[in-house]
Order: sequence, then structure tokens, then C-alpha cells
Amino acid sequence: MGMFEMAALQPGRKRDGLGRLVERRGDTRLPTLRSSQSGMSAHLWELELVPAIALARLNHDIGALSERALDQNIFFEPTVLRAAWPRLTSLLAPHGVWMACLWQSGEDNRALRLFMPIRIHKVGLPRKTVLQPLSNQFMPIGTPLIDAEYAGEACETLLRLLSDPDLNLPDILDLAFQRTDSASTRALIAAANSLGLSNSTYNSHQRAALLSKNNGEGKNATGLSKKHLRELARQFRKLEEKGETRFEIARSQNRVLDSVEEFLTLELSGWKGRKGTALYNHKRIAAFSRQIVAELAMNKNCEIVSLKHSGKTIAALILLGREGRFVAWKIAFDETMSAYSPGMQVMVKATQDLLERKQFLEADSLAVPNHQMMNRVWPERLAMTDMAIALTPEADQNIDQLIAAKSRLQDWKLLTKNALRRTRMFHRILGR
Repeated sequence: MGMFEMAALQPGRKRDGLGRLVERRGDTRLPTLRSSQSGMSAHLWELELVPAIALARLNHDIGALSERALDQNIFFEPTVLRAAWPRLTSLLAPHGVWMACLWQSGEDNRALRLFMPIRIHKVGLPRKTVLQPLSNQFMPIGTPLIDAEYAGEACETLLRLLSDPDLNLPDILDLAFQRTDSASTRALIAAANSLGLSNSTYNSHQRAALLSKNNGEGKNATGLSKKHLRELARQFRKLEEKGETRFEIARSQNRVLDSVEEFLTLELSGWKGRKGTALYNHKRIAAFSRQIVAELAMNKNCEIVSLKHSGKTIAALILLGREGRFVAWKIAFDETMSAYSPGMQVMVKATQDLLERKQFLEADSLAVPNHQMMNRVWPERLAMTDMAIALTPEADQNIDQLIAAKSRLQDWKLLTKNALRRTRMFHRILGR
């Protein structure tokens, strides 16, 4: 059979009525939708595409892999994935989500070397079918969990096995939200080049970040000027004159659960609520948000920084992370208090608090490029990119077609957005 040995031909496996691979009764392995193996190296490598329903049985292996991975990705850890499906995935991956698990087996052990949740998705204009990690606007980091000790071999084996024709997968792996300078991105590109597979990075951009080196002796911790900081201090004093004003940081699970309800209500009252994009606007997304903070707060991996005025929350920031690495997941503020810059106030407070921690390394804003507030408060930038890898030599030309199709869709969305904005402006002028 050459490079691949299909697991369907292995003793103990058979296909069900839908052609899916299943395990013989009594087998202790995970239920698999599709599976492929390679024995080209000294060890046996096996790629399993596991249904999301089996996540509980993978908790330990994924957790252990995240501890030794090249790069962390909190959104691909079990606590977040438990919250994501079926709530979030039913919206963003209606055709289903699988967990791509690459195992390495020796004489007496079997270890998970690479992990990422994946979906088959149609993108661009015209639509192109691709294989994607489950990264999106709610989970905007797409870095796979890759065992640092076996990174090169794991990445090459993954790309080989994903191209197995019996798996019937798309011939393009489209990875969004990758850090350009990360070890994981370099390992994937090196693996593709080693196998002679075409690959390309596109949609390169930057987003704001906070790094521990900003906390130098006598150096302003934020990207704000001294004049701007004095103005924020003046606004805070004005708030205090109107009523009790204080910052709170919720870290215990009970306090985080209370604070997230305040956050959801606050966000709903603003422009996102009016536009219909607030977390609270959709029942499943709100449920996902509650569970993600509850799961992470249980292990002190979530905290909410709030600005309180006269007993009411007027700004809140949700931080997720551990071991000195954080992401600024969501922020909301009371627009009726904009004269006092509540959003900026809570960001400056969170920045000062993070930089005071001895173990702090970095915080990713997760913000869109050129975000008006985040770019001003956090002075550093993370280089981000999307990356497409052709899984077969024949798919070479499909990469350029994919990038062009996604660019056309973005252009169409921008034109539509501008047309709607002009229409609304025209109606306001006419007094309708």
C-alpha cells in the first residue's frame, strides 16, 4: 500500500453502514470517524479524526500535550472545547467538528503528539472547500498543539496522512490566526517545504499586545502619552466626585460568574446590542460565554477587571490565561459614560496589574488590525497571518484560487457594508 496503511484494513476495525470507521466491541481505543496510519519511521504514527462527542476521553492526553507544546493555545484546551460544542460549533461548523489527533506508538506507549479541532468548510467567492482548524471570532488563535520534542516529524506526518485519499478530505489545509513568528508556524512551513508541498501565507496583519519588557525602570507601562494619562486621571477624579468609583478584579469562580453576568448585560446595552452582535443576543453564544469563563475560573485561568461607579459596572474586561500568558477576550463599557473614558480606564488598570506580576510574559489583545483603543493602550504588535498548505502536489494551483476567492469575498463584504452605511445616512438626511 506504499506510504499509508489504512486502519480500516487493520484487525479489530470495520466500517458501519455509513462507511465510517468504527472499533470492534471491546476495543479500548477512541471511537473514530476516519483513521490512517504510517509506519515510515521507527515508530507507528496514527492520525485519528475523532468525533467531538469523545472529548471527555481525550481530556488527559490533550492537557498533557498542551503542557509540552511548542506554543500554547488556550482555545484548543479541553476546558474551552467543552464550552464550544455543541453550542458554538453548531453555528460555525454545521457540517461537524472532529478532533485531529496524531498519535505516536512505540513498544509500550502511545502518546499524543499533535492536536487541533478541525472542520470541513466552504470559504471565499466562489466557494472553495477547505480543511480548517476551528478558529473564529470567538476563538481567534488557530495554533495547533504540537509536541515540542517531536515537532518536525509530527508536522510532516500530519501533512502526509491528511492527504490519504481514503480519508476523502479537501486538498487544502487553511490555517487562520497563526502567529508569524511562532515555532508552530515555522514547523508547519518547514514540514510542507520538506515534502515539496506548495504553501503560502496571506492576510498578514498585526494586532496589539502587551509584553513584559514594557515594564522597564521608569518607563510608561502603556502606549499612552503622559498627557493622556493625566487626562484619564482627571476624568477618574470627576467620576469620584459624582459617586463611589473603584476597580474590582474578580478571580474566584463565584465572583467571576457574577461579573460575567454584569458584562453580558453591559455589552447588550451598547452598540453591539443594537447591532445584534453582543454575546447576549444569541442564546447559544451567551451559554458558551458563561461556560468558558466558569470552566477556566475553576482553575484560576479567568479573571474579570471591572470599573464600578455608584454600585454599577460601567466597564469590564475578561482576561483568559495562565502561567504568565493571557488574552484579552472581551471588553465592554457604558457608552453613556464615554466622557470619562471607562473602557480606557479599565484597560489601563488591567495593564498595570498584569505588569506587576512577576510571572507575566505577554498578553494578546485578540483585536482586529488598527483597533482604535487597543492600539493606543498596548504598544507592542503581534504579527499574524493566515496560511494555506496544499496537501497534494496536484493542489498547487488551488492555493492561489483559494486566496483570490477569499479576497473577493472580503471586498464584497466591504462594498456591501459601505453601501448600507450610505443608505442609512441618506435616510437620516431625508428624515425618514
